[in-house]
Amino acid sequence: MLRRLRAKFIGLNMALAALVLAASFATICYADYRADINNVHDRLMTAASRSLREPQLIPDAEPFHRSDGGGKGENGDSNENEGESENGDGGKGDAGAEDGAVAPTQDIGAGTNDPSFDPPRIGGPGAIERASLPVAVYYIADRTVMQLTERSGATVPEALLLKAVPDVVSSDESWGFLPDAGLYFAKRGEGPNLIVAFADGSAADGWQSLALALTAVGPGALALLFLLNLVFSRWALRPVQQAWAQQQQFIADASHELKTPLTVILANNAILRQRGGDTIASQRQWIESTQVEAERMQGLVTDMLDLARPAPEGAQASEGPAGIVDLSRLVEGEALTFEAVAFERELMWECAIDKGITVRGNATRLQRAVAVLLDNACKYTNAGGTVTVTLRAHASEAVLSVRNSGEPIDEADLPHLFDRFYRADAARTHNAADAENNGGEPGANTGGYGLGLAIARDIAQAHKGTIAVTSTAQEGTTFTLRLPLA
Repeated sequence: MLRRLRAKFIGLNMALAALVLAASFATICYADYRADINNVHDRLMTAASRSLREPQLIPDAEPFHRSDGGGKGENGDSNENEGESENGDGGKGDAGAEDGAVAPTQDIGAGTNDPSFDPPRIGGPGAIERASLPVAVYYIADRTVMQLTERSGATVPEALLLKAVPDVVSSDESWGFLPDAGLYFAKRGEGPNLIVAFADGSAADGWQSLALALTAVGPGALALLFLLNLVFSRWALRPVQQAWAQQQQFIADASHELKTPLTVILANNAILRQRGGDTIASQRQWIESTQVEAERMQGLVTDMLDLARPAPEGAQASEGPAGIVDLSRLVEGEALTFEAVAFERELMWECAIDKGITVRGNATRLQRAVAVLLDNACKYTNAGGTVTVTLRAHASEAVLSVRNSGEPIDEADLPHLFDRFYRADAARTHNAADAENNGGEPGANTGGYGLGLAIARDIAQAHKGTIAVTSTAQEGTTFTLRLPLA
C-alpha cells in the first residue's frame, strides 16, 4: 500500500511539475514573441514615419522607373540605370510584349544610383543578422518604387519586391506580415505617395530558438524534480510508514494478547461441557478462571479504546467536559487509594503534595494517567521498598514525580517504555514470579499488557504536557509528568 501511495505521490507531483513547466515555458516564449513583434512594429513605424517627415530624402524623378509612354522596356536605353536591380538583372519583368511595349509589372523597380550601397537582403528563405534589425525603406508613387538608401540598412530582392509592393499597396492595414514574401511591413501615406519600411520575417522568430533551449532544459529539470521527489516522498511518507508499522504491530500485539484469554475461556467452557453432570460448586475453579480472563479482556479493550481517543475532547461525552482541574486534590485522592495497595505489599509510601495546583484538562483522563504511574510504581517495587509521590509547581508547570526504589530499568529499555505493548524483561520476570506465588493461577497479579505507560504518555501529550523516565541504581526509577498550569 505504501508503495502505491508513494507512486501516486510522485506521479501527481511530476504531472503538476510538468504542467507548471509547460505553462511557464509557453508564457516565456509568448512573451518573447510579443516583445519581438513589438520591436519590429516600433522599428518599422519609426523608419516609415521619419522618412515621411523628411521628404528631401526622396530624390527627383530621374532614378525612378516610370511608364510615361516613352519607356522601352528591357531593350531600351533610357531605363538602363533606373531599372538596374541589386542582382544586375536590369529590373526585368516576368514577360515583355513582342513590340517593345512595357508590361505593367515592369514599371516596378528598386533602382538606386549609389553603386556602393550593398546592404544585406531580407525576405524569403535564409536568416539575417537580428542584432540591429535591418530595415529596407522604399518610396512608392503611382507605379514607381525607389529605395531610400540613406534610411535603409537592408534591401529586398526585386523578385520579392514585385510580389510585396502590390500586396502592401492594396492592404488596408498600416502594418502587417506578408507570408509569401516573408516580410513585415509598415507604411505611411501622404496623398498618392507611400513610404514603406520592410523587415525580414525572421526578426520575430527568436522565440523559436528560445523554445528549443527550454525544450532541452525541460527534461533535465523534470529529471532533477523526479530525484527530489524520490527523496522528498521518503521524507514525507516516513510518518505514514511509521504509523502504518505501529498500527500493524498494535493489531498483532492486541491479537496476541486477546488470544491468550480467549484460549483459556474456550478451554474452561470445554471442561464445563464435559462435566455437565457435576455441581456448580465443583466447577467453581473453571468458572472463576473464565471470569478472570473475561475481566482481562475487558481491561485490554478499555486500554485500546483509551489509546484510540487520547484527546480530552474525545472523551467528553462519557467522561465529562474539559475544564479547570484541581490536580492537588486529584493526586491526593489517588495516593490514598494506592496507599492501601502499598501497605498490602509491605511498601513504604511517602507523599509530598503542594496545595492549590490546578491545570486545564479532563479530570477523568488525568486521573487515569496518575493511576497508571502509581500502579506502575507499586507493581515494580520489591517488598520493603519505598514509593515517593511528589507534586509541586515549577515555573509555569505542574510537576508530578513518582519514584520507586528497586532494580533499575535497563538502559536499552528506557526509550521504549512508552511504546504500546512494550514490557521490559524484568517486568515479565516479575509478573511470572507473581503468578507462581499465586499458585500459577491464570491472570493472577498480571502486570498488564504494556499499554498503561503508552496511555499515560498520550494523555500527557493531549494536555500539552510531557512525561519522562529516569532510572539509576542509586536513585531508583522516577517517572515525571509535567503539565502547564491553568
